[in-house]
Amino acid sequence: MGDYLTAGLQKLQKNFPFMKEIRGLGLLIGVECADAVGPVQQKCLQRGLMIGAAGPKVLRLMPPLTINKDYADRALSILEAALYDVQKEVKE
Repeated sequence: MGDYLTAGLQKLQKNFPFMKEIRGLGLLIGVECADAVGPVQQKCLQRGLMIGAAGPKVLRLMPPLTINKDYADRALSILEAALYDVQKEVKE
């Protein structure tokens, strides 16, 4: 599942240059970003997804070990919407 989530994040990275680097091992995944991740965390939380941070510019994903593809896809979809909203706000 870690590889599945990482692959999904890499697809998102192509559309959001805000995401600089994806790294991790297994289900502990970090996404280094160009700017502070607080706004992304807030947008995710508003949609029901809790994402942590490992410093001001790194999103930390730590899903439960029992996660399945349906929940992973849902999380990636919520993250994508949050990134889109933040990117839109920055451009305005």
